[in-house]
Amino acid sequence: MGLTFSIIIPTFNRCAALERTLNSLIKIDRQEENYEIVIVNNGSTDGTSVMVERFRSNHSQLPYRFLNEPMPGLLSARHRGAIESAGDICVFIDDDVRLDPDWLDALQDAFKDPSIILVGGPSRPLFEVNPPPWLKAFQSVEEAGTLCVPLSLFDGGDKVKEIDPIYIFGLNFAIRRETLFAQGGFHPDCLPGPLQRYQGDGETGLSMKIKRSGLKALYHPQASLHHEVPAGRLTEAYFAYKAFFQGVCDSYTQIRTDGGVSLKRARLEHPLSRVKRIISRWFSAKRACACVTMTVKAYQRGFEFHQGEVRKDLSLLNWVLRRDYWDYQLPAGWEKYLLAANSATS
Repeated sequence: MGLTFSIIIPTFNRCAALERTLNSLIKIDRQEENYEIVIVNNGSTDGTSVMVERFRSNHSQLPYRFLNEPMPGLLSARHRGAIESAGDICVFIDDDVRLDPDWLDALQDAFKDPSIILVGGPSRPLFEVNPPPWLKAFQSVEEAGTLCVPLSLFDGGDKVKEIDPIYIFGLNFAIRRETLFAQGGFHPDCLPGPLQRYQGDGETGLSMKIKRSGLKALYHPQASLHHEVPAGRLTEAYFAYKAFFQGVCDSYTQIRTDGGVSLKRARLEHPLSRVKRIISRWFSAKRACACVTMTVKAYQRGFEFHQGEVRKDLSLLNWVLRRDYWDYQLPAGWEKYLLAANSATS
């Protein structure tokens, strides 16, 4: 038997979208029954558990496992899924994607080359409503392909090719299990707003480690999926939220790169050339529309917020500089930030 795949789906309060993802999973073409599906419920309160149990009972022939991981954040769900999985390849997808029929066969084809350790493919949009004209300001065309980072969209064309690992987005991220563990796994990601001080750079940090190690990533055009883009993600408020989040992520990456944080005012730069170019485009295009101006300011706030939080808290600096996060536990005292936020809104 060839390689086995563990399809790991972290989920949080997206019951309806997750059901659509699972429905697309049962329609994929498969050369052989060589996979398992590991759904990690990351504290959902919207009926996700009931839906998954119903889905499993209706498709009992499929190899499903359903785990509950209460520690907040995508990191905890990703690492719990990886630790509990059994496949040679860990395939991480989001809970709001639709897989194309050839998706899994394409991954199997890509990993036939033993030198390839990371594989991804196109993530194209499924817009709920027509996108606004200002969306073009956030799209870019690069040598690797076309992308829209705030919506996790990427299209590298119709040819199989080696690619910079940074273009393998987390919603369509297939990695050899041994490499995932050897490289230290993911960094913190997608934490609730009150816990943003603990935010990291997610799969970006892992991709950067893979690149520094000289390991190969592959883009396969048939390893394709579509990403749901609801109307709520096509608003100025959402793009400002994503920009704040990106600023925090970039601060985290810079601190890890520098080995610490300067006592001086935060400097708005980033060692990752792709993100730096995109942020530069936001700045240079800030007269193009009000949304871009709002986004640039939100990015600055996020970057400076995180730098300030780390400067005043040695334990947070130690969190940022950790070698890995395999215990997927937030630092002691994290609950007080959620309680404070709840008190402020009550």
